[in-house]
Amino acid sequence: MTAEAFQQFVAKWQAREPEMAVAEVFCPRDARARFQAWGGLLHELRETLFELSDPRVTGIKAGWWAEELLGLGAGRSRHPLTEVLAGVDAPWSTLGRELLDASVQDVRPGSTAEAIDSLFPLAGSTVAVESALFESPAGDAPTRALAVHWLLARLPSGLASADRARIPMRLIARHGWVPGQAMVREQDALLRDWVSELLPYLPIRPEGALFRRTRTAFDRARLEQFAVGKGDAPAPRLATLWRAWRAARAD
Repeated sequence: MTAEAFQQFVAKWQAREPEMAVAEVFCPRDARARFQAWGGLLHELRETLFELSDPRVTGIKAGWWAEELLGLGAGRSRHPLTEVLAGVDAPWSTLGRELLDASVQDVRPGSTAEAIDSLFPLAGSTVAVESALFESPAGDAPTRALAVHWLLARLPSGLASADRARIPMRLIARHGWVPGQAMVREQDALLRDWVSELLPYLPIRPEGALFRRTRTAFDRARLEQFAVGKGDAPAPRLATLWRAWRAARAD
């Protein structure tokens, strides 16, 4: 592994989630490389599962990453990100299998609970690995928080995807929104209703590893902003620092 290749993947992740570079400040120095590698890996997996327009490409990339995760379980790695994580005793193989299962799902949830439940097996196996990496508690709360994070990350661009960002059919029908049509007002109302239903699934006091607690705090703030119709503008850096500090102190 070269340091340059590793940093390229970390930079790619932090370009999408710049607030996590702020959260990193509260991570012990000897754990920062692992913090970065985990964030970069989660970004690659999220992109593979939810952000590729061609299902065939999704299947190919998911297969590659599943093989890589299975290899990690046996102490092997081929990727700059996974090289940093190699050697940690974690349920990598379970995560690899869940990744493959998730890549072939065709989900059209009827309710918010169904949308969360469809992601729960993959989120649970991911949080189990995260727990082993950072020696932190797992559980349902951080698992739900990760499921919500994936759903939130689909907004608003995922509305144009085939799965309509996994927004429940009930909400789509209520707002009479038809994908592909320019119905900005209806989309805004739909998003407000959707994020309002997601909010109760995020704990006010985040749980899990520092990585999950800070990510959950940032996601809650973004959901609250969507819910009151303020859109998706980046939070001020000082507010981001304050949220990260509070989440870090919750340990």
